[in-house]
Amino acid sequence: MTVTIASRAEEIFLNDKEIQVLRQRILLLLLNLQKQNYTEFYTNCAWGVPLWSAELVLLMKKYFPELSLHLAIPHEDQVKRWSRTMQKRYFYVRKSADTVIYISLPDDRNSYSKTDKFMLDHSQLLLFYGKQGFLNYSPQYDSSFIENYALQKNISIQCI
Repeated sequence: MTVTIASRAEEIFLNDKEIQVLRQRILLLLLNLQKQNYTEFYTNCAWGVPLWSAELVLLMKKYFPELSLHLAIPHEDQVKRWSRTMQKRYFYVRKSADTVIYISLPDDRNSYSKTDKFMLDHSQLLLFYGKQGFLNYSPQYDSSFIENYALQKNISIQCI
């Protein structure tokens, strides 16, 4: 079975300790999903939860070789403004993934929503950091495109 991993990007406001706790939480969730026969994981590899999750799936593949990591990249310039350190992590994940698919050209304003649709069209579960996400402090919330699309497709949503 297949999982899409996504977030609303609130994690960029977390401190280092909170990030470590969140990464541990993601690892526990991924291990639990693996026990439930989820073996394929999609992410857009954006900074934060999607990239960290991809790194964790690659770590898990050492122990569970049946796992697959699929990257659906909105466009080639996604990491252009990232720091060198973050770019190195991204390029390592991209090189190590089982598949890498580029969805749009850089100037396409809908590249991220197209990517979300692509990933969910191949998934049975959305693992999502946002609305009720672990360590999310945001008191006000509007549903994101990916959540609404998952609901339209009758795909289960599990919050991180």
